[in-house]
Amino acid sequence: MSATPPAAQAIAGLGLTEQEVVDAYIYVLARYLVIRQERIDIAEEGVDYNVIKFNELGKAEFVNPNLDVAYLEAWFAVDEQTPVILEIPAVAGRYYTAQIMDEWANVLCNVNERTFPARPHGRFALCLKGSNPTLPEGAHRIDLPSKKAKLLARVERKGDDAGALALQHAFRIVPAGKPTIEPAVEVPLFTNTAPIAVEAFAQPMLSQVLDSAPDAMALAPGMRARAEAIADHVARDAGHRAAIDAVIRQKALAALVAFIRSYGDKRGGWAATTGKPTGFGEDYWFRTAANYAGIWWNNNQEVVYFIGEEDASGAPLDGSNAYRLHFEAADLPQEHVSAYWSLTLMSLPDYRVVPNRLNR
Repeated sequence: MSATPPAAQAIAGLGLTEQEVVDAYIYVLARYLVIRQERIDIAEEGVDYNVIKFNELGKAEFVNPNLDVAYLEAWFAVDEQTPVILEIPAVAGRYYTAQIMDEWANVLCNVNERTFPARPHGRFALCLKGSNPTLPEGAHRIDLPSKKAKLLARVERKGDDAGALALQHAFRIVPAGKPTIEPAVEVPLFTNTAPIAVEAFAQPMLSQVLDSAPDAMALAPGMRARAEAIADHVARDAGHRAAIDAVIRQKALAALVAFIRSYGDKRGGWAATTGKPTGFGEDYWFRTAANYAGIWWNNNQEVVYFIGEEDASGAPLDGSNAYRLHFEAADLPQEHVSAYWSLTLMSLPDYRVVPNRLNR
């Protein structure tokens, strides 16, 4: 009989395999990444819940940037008695969307003429699911699964910055009262370079993190039970803690990076995020990868992301080399899309726009 592979061997005293520990870490990391972003956002001067932040055109000092659109973002906060009213202007002749996400970064909806053809603009009342607050007349209700949600809205610049700015600032949040707002869970402000490891299983923080927002995935209860078993295991013994930390640092984080780099069917060094037309589904690995590499990922009904970390021969991209991206004159991307396309150079492992001397 052949030996059991190391990844399938149960960890002594835990009853879970290394792969199951890796999976549990990948699962909980998705929520930690959203909480990290919430804390970073709200700590910024002038930023608060139910207040729009209008990002400056041409700047990229924020997550998931694209220089072809005018961005605005906000954190919504509601409670059982208090909705929030979002006013979306009419936008004609250019791409736009108001993307609303839950506290795990799952897309709840995109408000635009493609997904809301009967109501692409106007007043929208964001309400806690199951609540029954009084709403302004004519407001379209959107239910939120928890007391917070994230807005990321984009308006295409389309060579008309004055028009894009006017539309950007026509988005409004109208408070309908003063909701009770719980602060974000206090988690370590880790980075992609120095990510959280075994600390993710510290109690009571782990339970607070998982209690702070419901997860729509059907597998959530089982993954939570596994994560809490790991938390109990590491709390019992310093040796257990060190062993789990080693699994996370040596295997889980490497596996996450490998997942990002190998995702999908590659062609010419590019991988595409196709196959996710309505969201993450039950794919918690993809959700964590999206939150890690480009938080506030949008689904494929709205956008397709092409990720290139290799050249056409399969060799990793290297800053000491020069590369050419070639399109045939009759086969430019705009021949295949009805909105816009762009190419952005991102740094690793933080996935931010690379500064360059052309300031482009």
